[in-house]
Amino acid sequence: MDIINKLQHPFDGLESKNINSIQSECTKIAKELFCNYGIKCDDKTFRFAEIEFYYYKKEESGNNNWNSQWNKETYPRDKNAGDFFFHYSGVDICFQCNFIEKEKDDEFGEFGGILIRSLLDGEKVLAGPLFCANAMLNACKEHMPRLVPVDSQKCELEQTTRYGISCDEKQEKGKELFLCYYRKDLDWNHVSERIRWDKKKRNFKKITRNYNNDRFKKNNDGR
Repeated sequence: MDIINKLQHPFDGLESKNINSIQSECTKIAKELFCNYGIKCDDKTFRFAEIEFYYYKKEESGNNNWNSQWNKETYPRDKNAGDFFFHYSGVDICFQCNFIEKEKDDEFGEFGGILIRSLLDGEKVLAGPLFCANAMLNACKEHMPRLVPVDSQKCELEQTTRYGISCDEKQEKGKELFLCYYRKDLDWNHVSERIRWDKKKRNFKKITRNYNNDRFKKNNDGR
């Protein structure tokens, strides 16, 4: 699969209510990214550990609009397929995007992408979208990150709902879209450190966080 071509218009010809076809297309892209692609930041290459899909489409005229709740959580952007888009929640690999803003809260076009939630730095899991964005930028010296082919490997993937997205939590049982994919073969029971400013003591302190308890506490079986 040429991943850039696949990211051009991944849901062409599909309706937002056709959840089986949407799920199938996301799964194909996810498998290709996990098995055959990485993110090159100068002399360091990261592989994928966890991703989420986001997409929005609304035309100014016609009936080819996606009105379902799942696609209303997407940051607008004008980007080409395969570009990286840094935003308040982390960083996306973009679909082909065309954003038109006519009035406040009235957005037209097709845009979205794949949020990078966790990466592999060798054997180390970098868990959390902002951690990933920071790690990518800090690894860059002369060039911005880019999507590159890497040695093919087998990956066992699991699916679950996107983290912190209210419409995902309200999906009707049996009609859910599981738009988060993660490596099932990795150990997610690891503790990561954070540096936090202590307002009372007016200094920095280290805190720890168990990613598995936070991220998968409601979905330890993947669903």
